[in-house]
Amino acid sequence: MGKPQKSKARSGAAGKTSTKSTKSAVSAKSPSIPIAYKCGVTYFCETPFYVNKDVLIPRFDTEVLVEMVLLHDSSKRQSILDICTGSGCIAIVLAKHDHEVTATDISRKALGVARRNAKLNDVNVNFVHCDLFPRGGMFDVITCNPPYIKTADIGKHDPSTLYEPRIALDGGVDGLDFYVRIARNAGGWLKSGGTLYLEICHEIANSVKELLTVNGFEDIQVVEDRQGHDRVIKASKK
Repeated sequence: MGKPQKSKARSGAAGKTSTKSTKSAVSAKSPSIPIAYKCGVTYFCETPFYVNKDVLIPRFDTEVLVEMVLLHDSSKRQSILDICTGSGCIAIVLAKHDHEVTATDISRKALGVARRNAKLNDVNVNFVHCDLFPRGGMFDVITCNPPYIKTADIGKHDPSTLYEPRIALDGGVDGLDFYVRIARNAGGWLKSGGTLYLEICHEIANSVKELLTVNGFEDIQVVEDRQGHDRVIKASKK
């Protein structure tokens, strides 16, 4: 579109109408702000969570990961590390079931929201500001819903992601950046026989399985969500 030409004869009401029409057209093409952000609260595993633009909105599909952890050994209080915790939804639900939980995130703003959610739900979680893994500590379980959308695909399939923090979405060119780091390093924070749970999407399931296999994990299982899509990978440390 060329540069608009100035015209004194076409100012006033006609100009205002044109401006309103342009704004309406842009609004019609733009995705609306997610309801969770408008309300400031959402539910995950029947638990309330504050959310804002600093954190990813918890998804229904992620509940599968939490259910798997809770079913794995419900008779034992486990030490759990939740990395890329965001709003704290995974960590807080697990803490509500009397597990000892440490949760990390590289975003201080996200950790602020997570701490507020822990207080809202009256649970104790040890929140740590770091890039994936904290200093020291060994855990029975590591959970993670890492950024896994390919950089070029952000906003394409789910318009709400255009409003969410890019740092919580961008998995790099192939969506695997964080899985590479986790597969290489998670064993150093897992006790012998410990279990790793990672959320995935079906497009990268085989690639993540291969990364875990190459890095010495065993008993690798891919579990589908309620829609029949590959959603969680479970793997054990030798």
